[in-house]
Amino acid sequence: MWKWSFSRSSFMAAGAFVLVSLGSVSAIQAAPQVRVEGLFKGAAVLNIDGQQVMLKDGKTGPGGVRLISATSREAVVEIDGKRHALQLHTAIGGNYQKAETTQVVIRKNNNDQYMVNGSINGQSVKFLVDTGANTVAMNELEARKLGLQYRIDGKESQVVTASGVSKSWVVKLDAVKVGEIQVPNVDAVVVQGGYPTDVLLGMSYLNYVKLQEQNSTLMLEKKF
Repeated sequence: MWKWSFSRSSFMAAGAFVLVSLGSVSAIQAAPQVRVEGLFKGAAVLNIDGQQVMLKDGKTGPGGVRLISATSREAVVEIDGKRHALQLHTAIGGNYQKAETTQVVIRKNNNDQYMVNGSINGQSVKFLVDTGANTVAMNELEARKLGLQYRIDGKESQVVTASGVSKSWVVKLDAVKVGEIQVPNVDAVVVQGGYPTDVLLGMSYLNYVKLQEQNSTLMLEKKF
């Protein structure tokens, strides 16, 4: 019997956005180069001269860049005494090189979970990040929505869940993608019935990314 545990660790998830961490370049002017990479109510993720920081309203970061205010639509930053209103992925102070490292930044939701939008085989899915799951996992309803022929193509097995032993099917997903981080040929399991209620983003995908958690924010970074 192939045993599989759905134990949930602290890495579980909410509203997310894609963050591209940019390589540093030589400054072309005295003012720091600033790019808005993520927006929240009262906080923003900024790339300042190639250094990625998260600032809350009123806080000052590298180069004396101060975040005056932030909403989900724009950030007001103060640079050398001048204020600038910047929207997501807009920049001031110079040009940036092409992205070198792809990251996804996820904020914890009110249920202390990390949820993130992504896709399976090109179809939209909302994932619950779960480092306690050793594969991507979903219930039968989600599998049917994705058009997976799990009863035909999958290998019948069993999994151990919090509710006991359940029938399941081991399948291979063509691609799992979160933000710009796509992993091909991902192992997954389809569990008979309605459990798990969320599609679990387990270690068969997460093994290909670096995980870093700080201040209720989870960052996924592509390893290769």
